[in-house]
Amino acid sequence: MVRIKKISRLVLLVVTSISVFFLFQIHKVAFDYDFEAFFAEGDPSTEFLAEHRQRFETDNDFVFIALENDGSVFDQDFLVQTRRFVDSLAKDSLIQSVQSLTHMVDYIKTPFSPQVFKQPYLSIDDPSQYAKDSARIFERPELAGMMIRSDAKALMVFAKHTPYLSKANCDILKTNITNLLAEHEFTNYKYAGRAIGLGYYIDAMQFETLFFIGLSFILIIFFLILMFRSLWGVLVPLAVVATAMLWIVGFMCTVGQPINLVLTVLPSIIFVVAMSDVIHLVTKYFDELRLGKSQVDAVKVAYKEVGFATLLTSITTAIGFLTLLTVQMKPIHHFGIYTALGVLFAFMLAYTLLPALLVLTKPPKIVMKSFTKNTWYPILHNMLSWVLRHYGKIAISSIGVIVICVIGAFRVESNYFLLEDLKPSSQLRQDYHYFDQEFMGLRPFEMSVQLKDTSKSIYDYEVLTELHKLDEFLTSDYELKQCASIVQILKMANRTEHGGQAAYYQFPDETDAKQFIKRFEQFDRSGMLQLFVDSTEQYARFSSTTGDVGLYEINDRNDRLQTFYEQEIDTSLFDYQLTGTGHLLDRNMSSLSINLTMGLLLAVIIVSLIMGFLYRSLRIVLIALVPNVLPLIMLAAILGYFGIQLKVSTAIIFTISFGIAVDDTIHFMSKLKLELNKGKTFFYALKRTYLSTGRAIILTTLILCSGFLLLMFSDFLGTFYVGLLISCTLFFALVADLLLLPVLLLLFYRKASDKKLAKK
Repeated sequence: MVRIKKISRLVLLVVTSISVFFLFQIHKVAFDYDFEAFFAEGDPSTEFLAEHRQRFETDNDFVFIALENDGSVFDQDFLVQTRRFVDSLAKDSLIQSVQSLTHMVDYIKTPFSPQVFKQPYLSIDDPSQYAKDSARIFERPELAGMMIRSDAKALMVFAKHTPYLSKANCDILKTNITNLLAEHEFTNYKYAGRAIGLGYYIDAMQFETLFFIGLSFILIIFFLILMFRSLWGVLVPLAVVATAMLWIVGFMCTVGQPINLVLTVLPSIIFVVAMSDVIHLVTKYFDELRLGKSQVDAVKVAYKEVGFATLLTSITTAIGFLTLLTVQMKPIHHFGIYTALGVLFAFMLAYTLLPALLVLTKPPKIVMKSFTKNTWYPILHNMLSWVLRHYGKIAISSIGVIVICVIGAFRVESNYFLLEDLKPSSQLRQDYHYFDQEFMGLRPFEMSVQLKDTSKSIYDYEVLTELHKLDEFLTSDYELKQCASIVQILKMANRTEHGGQAAYYQFPDETDAKQFIKRFEQFDRSGMLQLFVDSTEQYARFSSTTGDVGLYEINDRNDRLQTFYEQEIDTSLFDYQLTGTGHLLDRNMSSLSINLTMGLLLAVIIVSLIMGFLYRSLRIVLIALVPNVLPLIMLAAILGYFGIQLKVSTAIIFTISFGIAVDDTIHFMSKLKLELNKGKTFFYALKRTYLSTGRAIILTTLILCSGFLLLMFSDFLGTFYVGLLISCTLFFALVADLLLLPVLLLLFYRKASDKKLAKK
């Protein structure tokens, strides 16, 4: 006893030292949200985007600012106000350029002069010209719907900022823009863009991480009071769980891993998963104390009978998270790795800190009563009796449920939207939706064209003619409102050459095209041409934005584009490749289902191999898998019947749920094996297993579900669905373990068990 207490004090000292070290690392905690982190590393498309940006420019470093006026934007006070705002914004050190109709000019060449004249689109100081200005602006395809709203009640200010701004600089830029809008007395405005969204996401992540940690603490304390009704019963388990959470967050801070949108749920997961291990062990510890055992003996029995199952559950839960490595997205990799590591930390503490505390602290007063007088005994006894009486009906009903769920699973869709994680009530989502509806939208569209024959140039007229066809398709069938490219530049130059007449906004003939290009190369100080044709003249760029129409719609448009290219374009001249932020996210989401299915199958196979090795029975493995695969089918049915899209946040639920749900089955099967090894008959072993593990399974599932349901308070739909759907899946798994698992054992394992007993 003295030796055991010395070892326990040493363990407590080591754990405390490590905890203090991690506590001092917490100040390094960082938050990060980057769309581009979801790009697949090493993927040729990701590498091509980097090359495309080096040739031209980035596609997602801008802010759209819509300034509204109650009557019309053609109001002198409003236009003067806008002009002053744009002048002030252009002076911001983080802004590279600003475009607004208040500063934009039209280029016109008359037959009477070889010079090109600049004419402002808006004669701000001469209201008598507003009607003429309005007519000219709305006949310009590159302006209408882009720089001015179709009803003339809002102007767009397009601000391009320094590429790849950090979160701190995004906050500074957003604050500067907001202050300038207030300074110039704008009250009716909307803005959106990466710099705006990044700050919003990270602020929300910081708040939610702390919010969920606080809620988890409150929830755990509530359940511990309910279960153990003593200060000891609260402090000891809470110390283990809180230490596990501290270790994983401290470790992440130590290695410099920021918390991303997916990792915000990590503390909640560690809380509930660690508590599951602790409850199984402490409950068994109390049961042994009630039987009159000493503290040390009670600890030994608890770890002998429950410890092995706890080890297995920790391994299988960690495997569930680690299979997320099959998804080629860095944030999902980090989530899988660090959550699995947190589960292992929780297991280590359950095997070190918890037994040390059990030995060194005086347990609360134990109410000495027989097992049969336990509150749970009559409930579980009646439930098992009902299951045994109706096992045939349960088996048939389960088959019917499977059929219904499989039908629902085939209805699952995997449409994807850029802002799918924001609730419809979110102001940021509403602002983005506004730009989708009233202007061009904020989803970047980028296309790169590469010549096949290096002896040719993008400026060759036969190439330009084919690019013109492509441009017409993009602005009609592909449904882009306008598309910036060398073709658009030539159309604008042709219009300029003919006095700015709208009818001449068309592709020029060969002679004029060559003259226009030559002039641009000589006199274009703005570098506009270089934005759409690279220095080697082998690549051309088509750039635009569109609405957040969803993955299905974009795929349909891309299919039409490919058909048009093959049938209408001279494919011997050039290839094209879609690229840009939006395209790469779509590409990764399209492969998400396959990657996660592979990960889930891998998890099932690994767990099956582990169980097969331990139980030495294929029959046991198959019996144990059914109650854990069925909830996953039911989860898929929920997605299908309720129209919940399969996306990153909902897809990872399958592997997470499987890794956690299988824990209850392992505890059940481990106890059953233990009873059978004692020489008990099948029915007696089943009864003892059901009555002894049933309570712990129900309580841990209740805690797990409650912990995950806390995530429904999130402002992010992805987090909301993680909480809701994992809770549903764990509840289904509990029902399957309590109703279906005994039936499967009765039907397919009873005879084999009785034969083994007879041989003995």
